[in-house]
Amino acid sequence: MQTKSELRIQQKAALARENLMKRKREEEQLYALLFQTPEWQSADSIAVTLSMEFELNTSPIIIKAWEKSKRVLVPKIINHKMIFVEIDSNTRYQTGMLNIREPLIDNYQAVEQLDLVIVPGLAFTVSGKRLGFGAGYYDRFLEHYAGHTISVALSTQLLDDLPTENHDQTVQRILYAK
Repeated sequence: MQTKSELRIQQKAALARENLMKRKREEEQLYALLFQTPEWQSADSIAVTLSMEFELNTSPIIIKAWEKSKRVLVPKIINHKMIFVEIDSNTRYQTGMLNIREPLIDNYQAVEQLDLVIVPGLAFTVSGKRLGFGAGYYDRFLEHYAGHTISVALSTQLLDDLPTENHDQTVQRILYAK
């Protein structure tokens, strides 16, 4: 089996060269699946990343959450710790650690008030294993989070198995394109 580092390189390359029409179809399918889940429908607050160019576009998820009057929170790294910050349509952004867009605001959301966390990753298995980006922020966060977790995977991101370590956290539900 490949190492995590090798898989990260492979997955980023695969996502970058993916056919845009195929990706758009899969994204639309995945948004529909997500919005039908009981976890989404019952959630008052949603935590989701601000997607990078090669990732599944999270903007439609954020917009739908606002349309449904859900609070939207995104990760922000402060002192090497990931916290979640509420955003709205007026929020301004900056490029933070790891070249990830982050909000330029200071009102922090307590973890126990998050109903649903949409967990990002480069690769997933149907059983809930996930390959993150290598910094461990989500693994450390999920270790102490008791709410609902869902990951949304393009077909390129769904693998049969992934290497794991003791600190790796699984996701409760993986939605994947078919």
